[in-house]
Amino acid sequence: MPSFNKAIKCTTLIELLIIILCFYSVYMVASFYGFNVDMEWMYAVIIAYILIKSRKYSAETNQNIFSKIEFRYVFLIVIVNVFFSYGMLYLANSINIESFLSFNLIPSLKNLAFIGGLIGTVLISPISEEIIFRGIILNRLKLVVPVNVAILISSLCFGVLHGYGSIVSAFVFGLCMCILYIKTDNILVPVAAHIMNNFFAEALFYLDKDAILFNNDLIMITITVLAIISLYLILNSLKIEWKFLDKK
Repeated sequence: MPSFNKAIKCTTLIELLIIILCFYSVYMVASFYGFNVDMEWMYAVIIAYILIKSRKYSAETNQNIFSKIEFRYVFLIVIVNVFFSYGMLYLANSINIESFLSFNLIPSLKNLAFIGGLIGTVLISPISEEIIFRGIILNRLKLVVPVNVAILISSLCFGVLHGYGSIVSAFVFGLCMCILYIKTDNILVPVAAHIMNNFFAEALFYLDKDAILFNNDLIMITITVLAIISLYLILNSLKIEWKFLDKK
């Protein structure tokens, strides 16, 4: 989908800010009259805008979304990030930081209908967040700062968006998604990884409705060990990829 990638690269921060400001204007008016406008609507508008804009660019070639990277590598990134995130949640639970417990790389579905919430969590949020943070912000930053700095800034912004308690795990996840995007030059790769990540996190969230994971010491010790191993794998991979990025 070369035209989609081209449309994202040609989208400026001003365009993104205009969409966000327009959404919040509608949000304020709707709230004043007692209507609830969910954040997923803004995400949906951003996706629609990019899709419409992509029609201006011709798709000259067919592109396999994993043409420059193996699928198993993407899958491994997702798995280690999920383990790392749950390890961070357990750490937060151990030191009673409640804000940490609100995070699992996905928004809560408590106030949403199941199907609508699932679509928003597993599809709309990953697509829109990759468009915003990797597609638009990262590409625009690369024009004014070194690529390594651009990755750090966009990943930090991504982490901050997910709240105080989730900055670390979201920041690390953001770094991984940035590298996937840089290596493949195809936004669909981090989108696919982000969708898989949210799907697995959501599945664990619903399978563990009674918080059994956080109340079973043996399970959490196992997850903590896996989280430490995952962090080592992530940091080691980032170290290797950082050398590659220095040449960009």
